[in-house]
Amino acid sequence: MRSLLRAPGKPFHPPLTDASIGAYTAGVVMLLLGALGLEEEQMAHGALLAISLGLILAAPTAITGLLDWLDIPRGAPARTVATIHLVLMVAATVFFALTWLAQLDGYREDEVRGFALALGLAAFALLALGGNLGGANVFVYGIRVLKAEDTPPREALNPFGAGEEKAPRGVPARAAARTQNDRPDADEPRQ
Repeated sequence: MRSLLRAPGKPFHPPLTDASIGAYTAGVVMLLLGALGLEEEQMAHGALLAISLGLILAAPTAITGLLDWLDIPRGAPARTVATIHLVLMVAATVFFALTWLAQLDGYREDEVRGFALALGLAAFALLALGGNLGGANVFVYGIRVLKAEDTPPREALNPFGAGEEKAPRGVPARAAARTQNDRPDADEPRQ
């Protein structure tokens, strides 16, 4: 099962984060719009349902993220950034759970609760900051990125992953190749 979740070039974590971030964002926007008086009854209901979806998606999102985190070598800068990302995303999830609890009575009474809105905005701020750090791991450190421009479309579209060169655990193949090729003594024996 873990090998399926770790298929080269087919990370599961990013699509799950997109879905949960979308659900949380929709929930917070509905809380805000409802608090401003726009269709408050519908927004009170929709917000709780959207945040519920985000919370349901939190478990698989966290599991796939944790698997990615475990593959980043200890002491690597990417591991530090990923650890901060993990802490912020757990905090955001806790705040969204508290938002859900604070809005539950509002759902029943067809209104947006001010405390739920405040918690939702705080949760969203944590989500945005944590998401930015997650993006840094992908776009700065290349975590779970398989850069293989010459891969045929048939292989690239394979849902079970595209092939990749062997690299150290948690290090993208291109980074391993770059590191190996950048060393002036890469082919020379040590004395």
